[in-house]
Amino acid sequence: MKLGPVRISVIYLLISIIWITLSDKLLFLFRNSFNEDFVEIINSGKGLFFVLVTSMLIWYLIRLNNKRLSQSEHKYRLIYEDSPIPNWVYDLESLRFVSVNESAIKQYGYSRNEFLSMTILDIRPAEEQYKVLEALRSVSSNIKKSGTWMHCKADGTLLHVIINSQQIVFENKPCVMVAVQDVSETINYETKLKQLNADLLRQKEKLSETQQIVQVGGWEFYLDTRQLLWSDEMYIITDVEPNPALNLYELYVDHIHPEDRPAMIEGLEMLVEKGKQLNVTHRITLLNGQERYLRQVARLEYLDGKPYKVIGTTQNVTELKQLESERNRYLFSLEDTLNNINEGFYTLNENLVFTNVNKKFELETGLSKADIIGKEFKEVFPGAEERITYRQYEKALAEKTSLKFEAYWQHFKQWHHVSAYPTEDGIAVYFTDITEKKQNEINLNEVIERYEIVTKATQDVIYDYDVIDDSLIFNTRITELIDCEIDHIGGDLRWWRSLIHPDDREDVLRSQQKVIANKEQIWRYEYRIKCGVDVYKYIYAQAYYIYNNDNEVVRIIGAVKDIDQLKRANEENKRLADIITKVNNMIVVMDTEHRITWVNKAFEMYTGNTYAQVKGHYPKDLLGASLVSEELIQEICERKRKLETFTVDLKHHLRNDEIQWVNIEYTPLFNDCAEHIGYIAVYNNITERKDKEEKIYKQNKILQEISWLSSHEIRKPVASILGLVYLAKDSESEEEKDEIIQMINICAEELDEIVHTITDKISNELYVGKDSIELQELK
Repeated sequence: MKLGPVRISVIYLLISIIWITLSDKLLFLFRNSFNEDFVEIINSGKGLFFVLVTSMLIWYLIRLNNKRLSQSEHKYRLIYEDSPIPNWVYDLESLRFVSVNESAIKQYGYSRNEFLSMTILDIRPAEEQYKVLEALRSVSSNIKKSGTWMHCKADGTLLHVIINSQQIVFENKPCVMVAVQDVSETINYETKLKQLNADLLRQKEKLSETQQIVQVGGWEFYLDTRQLLWSDEMYIITDVEPNPALNLYELYVDHIHPEDRPAMIEGLEMLVEKGKQLNVTHRITLLNGQERYLRQVARLEYLDGKPYKVIGTTQNVTELKQLESERNRYLFSLEDTLNNINEGFYTLNENLVFTNVNKKFELETGLSKADIIGKEFKEVFPGAEERITYRQYEKALAEKTSLKFEAYWQHFKQWHHVSAYPTEDGIAVYFTDITEKKQNEINLNEVIERYEIVTKATQDVIYDYDVIDDSLIFNTRITELIDCEIDHIGGDLRWWRSLIHPDDREDVLRSQQKVIANKEQIWRYEYRIKCGVDVYKYIYAQAYYIYNNDNEVVRIIGAVKDIDQLKRANEENKRLADIITKVNNMIVVMDTEHRITWVNKAFEMYTGNTYAQVKGHYPKDLLGASLVSEELIQEICERKRKLETFTVDLKHHLRNDEIQWVNIEYTPLFNDCAEHIGYIAVYNNITERKDKEEKIYKQNKILQEISWLSSHEIRKPVASILGLVYLAKDSESEEEKDEIIQMINICAEELDEIVHTITDKISNELYVGKDSIELQELK
């Protein structure tokens, strides 16, 4: 039994009424037995006894009630603390937490002390704090559901929660007790479900659009009744008007191309009899006589274990078939183009297996296309994996970068200049035979090597330059080279560069910077240095560059040879040799004022002017200076002023007003005292070469563009189409197939655009107009 203040008061009232009533009646009954004084004493004693007994009774009842209240509060505290639902109590005035249970501490990640130092606004996002303050106005002693709110955990995570609150008195203060239910998973699930539904709706809309774009229709064929039902799209594809009276099956079969009809019927029979999926492409003749290509894909449905219906899909693939035909035609044209270029060409896949070669490759290597297609590069050329070519191909594949390099083919005893370009399937390689050029370089290197051996017996200047300390050290021969005392020899790079001829200084610095930029080690250069007052000598400088681990130059060791006399003697010998060996070309000797002092017979014959007629005139007045640009004339004059030996290509007039291209080699002339006395110019007719170079340049430029489009741009959409076709074959989902077909159509449009670009270049640039390139010139 629970006792409260009201019940205790009621009990006290009842006992008081009973005691007063009974005691007064007993005293009234015995009033004659006692005198008045004794009755007065009894009456007073009765009241005292009542007060004493009732006081003890009230004390006992209150003590019993407090004990039961304490037990009830303890049970309530246990329920509050052990509740699996987060609970807390906060002060209604300060909004500060005054009590939290263990579930709240675990759920939110705050410690108890952290909770008790916070207010209920601290666990709310900023945008909800105003709403919390508004909700506090409706707090009551009744349990209130406050809806869904956002709470912040200690780690910053947001929770979706439902709150039940009730106003209570806690520690003699008005407070609010809150119970929290975490509904984050439910909210997240509902959000994901909404997103999923939205995605499904978009996919459905996309599928509908795809079917309209790719011309796909559906049909059903019932085996028992041989009834064929079409979707609306099928009527559009076949150009047939819907008519319930039509026997669609017979109509359709009758209009299948006679050559394709057996394959379609056989495929349908194999589907019904053996359950083999139908996948047939055939032609159909429309009612208006137009021919279309249709692809049929169908599957069998069963009822009670027996086949009863065929469900199929039809796609109009006429444009795709036309594109395939067009692609094959242009691929053949591309193959023909590759076979007529002047470079050897072959392609390798990602495993370095040959996939294609051109005629030039077969001629250069002596290997036929049929013998090497499908074979690995190292199988065709044993030992190739140990050579630079194979390593460069691997690098091009790994880094997807274009590479150009020179390599010696041991199998054919040839030097090749090789260009490798990454493609979608592997790499495309172009190569040119440079054996003759390379042999010339080797011979030149051998000459230089022999020359260096000879210089060991000469008095070369040896130097050592420390780049970090800017310290330059020479051997004692330096004084003889520059004709100065040892005390005047500088010890840094700046001093040495001050000796270089001003006209040569920038070229020397540029050549050194090029060596450093390319991380090369050998540097060689000829230039002039100051060896006295206004006296310069030609020297041949060589250097070996030493790099640290960071590829920075730290030391340069080299030698300087005095080649002044050799240089001048060689130049004089060259001039004499040119006059002797080139007597069939026009030769003009000029003075320092650029006037003609002598011409040979070839000059008289080509120009129609005698020596007496041209002597003292300027060559430009006789050979048509109007055909030469002002910039070139200025360049020639400037280089003559610098006494350089140089060559230029320009046009000039013949005596019949015909225009001719010539290569003119200008060489300065000096007397025995090394004084400049004029120039000698040797004219070489290069008209035919220039014409061919112009044609070859146009041809190569167009063919390079066509080759690029063919080897790079076509492969991308073709590879994509092939991959999508195989993917479509393996796919069992109609939705996926429809999406794949749309992607194939996009790739086909890209391929068509590339093919038209190649056709335009071939038709409009390669074989059009009077300057078009003849086929025999492309072979």
